[in-house]
Amino acid sequence: MNCLANHQDALIEAIAFRPLLHFQLQLGADMCMEIGSRNRAPLYVAGSGGAWLQWLGNGDGAPPVALEAGDVAWLPRAGRHRIYNDAQAPAQRFEDLYAAHGYERHGATLNLTLGQAPRQTWSGSFYWASRLAAHPVVAALPPVLVLRRDDASGWLPTMAQLVAWMADLHGGRGVGLTQTMNALMQHLALTWLRDPARVAAPLAAPAAAPPARDARLLAALHAIHTRPAEDWTLEALAALCHMSRTAFIQRFQAQMGQPPMRYLARWRLYLAARLLREQGATWQQAADAVGYSSGAILARAFKRVRGGGQAGLSKNIAVCA
Repeated sequence: MNCLANHQDALIEAIAFRPLLHFQLQLGADMCMEIGSRNRAPLYVAGSGGAWLQWLGNGDGAPPVALEAGDVAWLPRAGRHRIYNDAQAPAQRFEDLYAAHGYERHGATLNLTLGQAPRQTWSGSFYWASRLAAHPVVAALPPVLVLRRDDASGWLPTMAQLVAWMADLHGGRGVGLTQTMNALMQHLALTWLRDPARVAAPLAAPAAAPPARDARLLAALHAIHTRPAEDWTLEALAALCHMSRTAFIQRFQAQMGQPPMRYLARWRLYLAARLLREQGATWQQAADAVGYSSGAILARAFKRVRGGGQAGLSKNIAVCA
């Protein structure tokens, strides 16, 4: 069990992102707000009261899910959705509310009041969806995850209260909020790795149940995440999992949503981008660290992500990091 836990912990250590915006929303009983962005991925924390979250990314929308005080919802791929207390109320676009006058803003924290009193407090953060998707574990997550306060061994309500205080302009003033929200994302991802049915919201994937977990795959995932520079082959990774090559490919694809060698390549590029952007590494240093024979080959790998010349290369590094 300890070995299994160590494998899982290694997979989520690098799930740490800088938000583009923190927010605290005061939601009235007559409120209905729609978020249409495909670029900004939200992490919501229900600090008091409850409301409904409805995923609209599939066109007509899926059945809404009720969120109570202390629950956490994460939409790692962004996508159109709405939050409401009154389904019949006219939907207000978050983008319009953000651009309009009448809200408070302090640094990177937005405080917004919607609807009539009494109101409920929701806090959270928005992230660039492209940067989340560059992390291969996050890319494998379903569109919507919900962690219930009653499923978190008692710690989540306290965390939700802490987030609400941190996001309050007159309380924590945003200090420490980035680290706390990263910790919540890590717990959501870890829970999904262990038991996807606990956090994969039914509104996100109504057509199919989450694939069954195969704990043997964690050996290969741990090796990829902790030793990316090794010359991994399908046969070597399959052997770590005590599987045949064919079974390994099939089970990895089903569980992680992509073939194992593509997952390995994405993880290497993710690490290389962070070395280049955050630590000022040279191309050759980054290539050596993640398993490419030269900086030129690493640069070509980045260009294959989205194409383009030097401008496209810089954009790919920024997205991956």
